[in-house]
Amino acid sequence: MPNEPILNLPPTVQYLCAALVAVFVVCQVVPDDVANQIVLFGGFIPARYTGGLPFDAAAYLSPVLHMFLHGGWLHIGLNIAMLMAFGAGIEKAIGGKKLLLLCLLSGLVGALTHGAFFPHLETPMIGASGAVSGLFGAIMMLMQENGAMGQGYRRLIPFVIVWILISVVFGYVGVPGNDNPIAWTTHVGGFLCGLLLYRPIQRL
Repeated sequence: MPNEPILNLPPTVQYLCAALVAVFVVCQVVPDDVANQIVLFGGFIPARYTGGLPFDAAAYLSPVLHMFLHGGWLHIGLNIAMLMAFGAGIEKAIGGKKLLLLCLLSGLVGALTHGAFFPHLETPMIGASGAVSGLFGAIMMLMQENGAMGQGYRRLIPFVIVWILISVVFGYVGVPGNDNPIAWTTHVGGFLCGLLLYRPIQRL
């Protein structure tokens, strides 16, 4: 069809992508000191919960706010690409509200996993990586449900192991063109959350 859009994304995925881009653009145009304050407030800092830093308003909000903050064009570009690739299929399968719930829970579990491994870390962790990793776990379950991964959950085990290993390796080695450390724990926690909670959320 000549009028069909190039990216046929469902509405919730579009809104999420637009929100991520809008927040990123704001952080780019404000003065550096303001942008730094936004990251310090909205970034997930484990030390807030273990006594190293004050337990303030940011401690309540940052488990969600950190998902909307990104450290550079590569960071947000990769997360939006994954959101488009995996989120579109998930939304079409279970709907926009359940997609949002899955993203939120995966992001939260990713942050909690990061905090469990590094409880005294005072560096803010930002990005939607935990949420989109959860979507990757969910899309694997969806593919298995549709027969694309073969029969039986045991066939998923090699893919799960490979994803965890890749996340750990990139966490310690880094990604070319990105000097910021990668929170591999967030990727793993979010991924496992999406893998395990896709079916229960689907049945809601």
